[in-house]
Amino acid sequence: MHCLISGGTGLIGQLFCRQWLARGNGITVLSRRSQQVPKLCGPTARACTRLQEVVPPVDLVVNLAGEPIAQRWNGHHRAEIRRSRLETTTQLVQWSLVQAQRPQYFLSGSAVGYYGNCGDDLLQENSSPGKGFAAELCREWESLTAPLQQAGVCVGIMRTSMVLSRRGGVLKKMLPAFRFGLGGPMGSGEQWMSWIHEYDLVNLMLHAIDNHLCQPFNACTPEAVTNNSFARQLSEQLHRPGGMRTPAWVLRLLFGEMAQELLLASQKMEPHAALNSNFRFCYPTLEQAFADLLGNVQQN
Repeated sequence: MHCLISGGTGLIGQLFCRQWLARGNGITVLSRRSQQVPKLCGPTARACTRLQEVVPPVDLVVNLAGEPIAQRWNGHHRAEIRRSRLETTTQLVQWSLVQAQRPQYFLSGSAVGYYGNCGDDLLQENSSPGKGFAAELCREWESLTAPLQQAGVCVGIMRTSMVLSRRGGVLKKMLPAFRFGLGGPMGSGEQWMSWIHEYDLVNLMLHAIDNHLCQPFNACTPEAVTNNSFARQLSEQLHRPGGMRTPAWVLRLLFGEMAQELLLASQKMEPHAALNSNFRFCYPTLEQAFADLLGNVQQN
């Protein structure tokens, strides 16, 4: 099978490409960093900068493109966050529809922000979308795949939670403070955090492709934790104190609206679709994930 992927040079894209190629498949990476594709994604990965350069047929499209959302939002950043998701998705959908042999499966990204701030509510895939910039963006992002579904293409929409990785993302940004004993909860710490180990996320993507999950699915583990619990377990894994709580007003001052919608929002997701399709997590608990990712961090 041959896969076309956007966002293939990103944190998760690199892992997916290598896993996909290890299966004996082919992959084309749509990227502005085409010269780096063989190094980042695998020596046999093809690279292209425009869809017109893609050599058909393509059996599968994976859409992971998107400007990082974890930054202070101003007018420019908002526009770029939207453009990078909506424009790329629109182009991939339109390209797929005009192919003589359409892709069999289209896996498109979305995020936990779809649900907004939901307190203690348990969020399954049929839960209502929330309010705010992130929720409205995710709802619009997901809606762009409707023409594919109407044309009979199987579409999976992956609502990704916080991805745990030492190579990048939120955990890598947290580690310096926590290693020096300066980490701790954010705000009240009572907000729920949904998360997933990077390898479980890639395995879930492969599972969705193999099983043709033609629906939205929550990419998270069964064990959501409060921010208080997350900070405590991270500090314990590093054998450091972790009581340096950052007040909500400081986070709002530093990060503005992003702090309220991402850092302080409470989102208790359940991977209902994944579990119902018999997916098995390698790292279902935060303790197991931290042990794998950070077991030797004190020596590094």
